Amino acid sequence: MAENGSLVGLLDYGAGNLGSVARAISSLGYQVKSIKTHDEMLSVDHLIFPGVGSAKQAMNSLGRMDLIAPLKDYAASGRPLLGICVGMQVLGQWSDEGSLKCLGIFPYNVTKFECEEPVPHMGWNSVCWNDRHPAHAQGSSRLTESSNFYFVHSYAAFISRDGFPYSYLLAESEYGGQKFVISSHKEMCGVLNVTSKKVVVRDYNLLRTS
Repeated sequence: MAENGSLVGLLDYGAGNLGSVARAISSLGYQVKSIKTHDEMLSVDHLIFPGVGSAKQAMNSLGRMDLIAPLKDYAASGRPLLGICVGMQVLGQWSDEGSLKCLGIFPYNVTKFECEEPVPHMGWNSVCWNDRHPAHAQGSSRLTESSNFYFVHSYAAFISRDGFPYSYLLAESEYGGQKFVISSHKEMCGVLNVTSKKVVVRDYNLLRTS
């Protein structure tokens, strides 16, 4: 994600979970700064878009703060941008959670689980890594097929529904017979569909790879 000592910005749009993400990033040796304005966004080397809640709430907050266009510009600038949880939803094309158009940085739609298993999907689940993705090779010493991550979500980017481009896919998981994206990378932008409400040690390695 960044060289140790780099300034990592956390987008502060009222999501309420910045503390856990900031502690996770700081534990990896990076400096962290809260970002609320376009000018502050320009001051950081890397930007993380975390979040809990709904995509609609997030988009409304970004609109009120005049950050929609700056976020798109940041993604196009070539500087690293990472979306986590709701941040991942908003970086996609569309979210059924609120039925709204999102930022369109990644080529997926976010829809609800359609399965017989309980929804939301809540708890630990295993992942499958795309070992052909360059990011996997960079972090292979920290990522293993036996890695588990914690999930609390009712919506996801489903690989089978969207025809998700495999070249972007870093990690996937399955619940209720439905495969969904855990991590994806496109140029210098990445997304994570893991809980950032309570970031735990097993998530750190994925953050370090992103």
